[in-house]
This record gives sequence, structure tokens and C-alpha cells, in this order.
Amino acid sequence: MDRNSPHPIAWRGARWQTQTVVITLLPSVSRFMKYPVLFMSIAGSMLFAAWVHGGWAHLLLWPALSFAIVGLGYFRLGPRIYGKSSSGLLSPLHQLVLLPYLVTLWSMWYAARLIFRQPAYHQLTDNIFIGRRLLPHELPEDIDHVIDLTCEFNEPKPLRSASYHSFQILDRFVTSPDQLQDWARQVAGLNGNIYIHCAEGQGRTGMFATVLLLHLGYYEDVDDALRFIQSKRPLVRLAKRQLALLRATQNAV
Repeated sequence: MDRNSPHPIAWRGARWQTQTVVITLLPSVSRFMKYPVLFMSIAGSMLFAAWVHGGWAHLLLWPALSFAIVGLGYFRLGPRIYGKSSSGLLSPLHQLVLLPYLVTLWSMWYAARLIFRQPAYHQLTDNIFIGRRLLPHELPEDIDHVIDLTCEFNEPKPLRSASYHSFQILDRFVTSPDQLQDWARQVAGLNGNIYIHCAEGQGRTGMFATVLLLHLGYYEDVDDALRFIQSKRPLVRLAKRQLALLRATQNAV
């Protein structure tokens, strides 16, 4: 089989055995603490500065709170810290509380787009496109379904005008194996052209697209599917925990 052009094959006996996946992922559990520790450390530094300097430094309490909440999101609370609805919009209250962090994050996203000028999206198969979060004018006219994997961005209105699905995953993180399987099953049943994106079209997008290709029967091996995806969109790079989830899931089949 030519790995640079998808050829449908059966992904036989596909079963997701959560217990086996969890056991296989145990060696990487410590890596999950990196983000909680990072964001909590930033929050702690701001709190310390506010306590030491007082006065106007108390303004640091707001960003400290926002970074602390994001740290808790990575530690236990998950994507719900952003209050993003199924319609693709963050709640006003959550945006207000998290505004210092969100302004930092959104500014970095727009700066990266202007500096690196990377392609917004690539065509994966006849009807599947993958890429980054698009601006309103960037959405191709023939897209029937939009799969949004972000939880930290509002989805532009034109993307919400199509058949919109909000499958929220923290940046560089994973969801549960059962949840990922359920989402892939839903998308596999859609008719028409599908656009899958996260913030940059790299980790979350690559992880989901890999599982989707397996469900559709294009590949039966994670590495083969991922190599094909990267041949179409070289920007795709998965975090270690995302790769571990995919491989552990395949081993459980």
C-alpha cells in the first residue's frame, strides 16, 4: 500500500479498552504535571509580587487568578474552565475572569500567524481538510461541517454557520479514549466536506485526524496514518501524551 495516498482498509475489531490504555499511560503521568506546575508557578510569582510591593502591585491579583484557574484546568478541571458552549462561544463571565491569560494567549496566536505565515489548512482526503483556527475570510466555500477542537478561543461566526461541532480539548493535552472514539464515530458518519481544526492545526488536530482515519478504514496502524497526515500537513506535531494515547489505544485493540 502506498502510504502517501490513503487506501481504505478495514480497522477490524476496533475496541477501546480504557483500563489497558490507562495502565500503558502510567509512565507518562508525571509529564501531565508540567502545565499545572507552570501556570501555578506564574500565578504564585504574581501573588508574591503583589504581597511584597502592595499598592498598584495588587493589580497583579487578577492575572494571578486567571493563570491559577488555567493551572487547575490542566490539573483536574479540564476544558470547562473556559465556559465554552456547544455553539462555540466562551461565556462572558469566564472571559472576564480569565481575560489576562486570554489576552496573552490570543496575542501570541495572532503574532505567530503574522510572523510565520504558515498555510492555514491542507486537504487530507477528498472530503477532509485539516488546519488551524481560521479567520472569517479564510474558510473555504465548500465546507459543510466544522470540527472545533479548541476550548480557549471563540469560534468565528462563519465557521459556526456551517454544521458546527465543538469537541473541546486543552491545548497539547488529551481527552479520554472513550470520548475520542465517540467523537471520531460521529464525524465518520458525516456526509460532505469536513474541516478539522485546533488553534495551530498541529497537536490536537493531528491526534483527532489520526483516529478518524483509523475509524474510516484508511489505515490500521497509528504510525502509518500519522505519516500520511504529516505528508499532507508537515506542521502536524503531536505532544508525547497525545502519541502515547494513540499508541496505547492501538495496542488495546
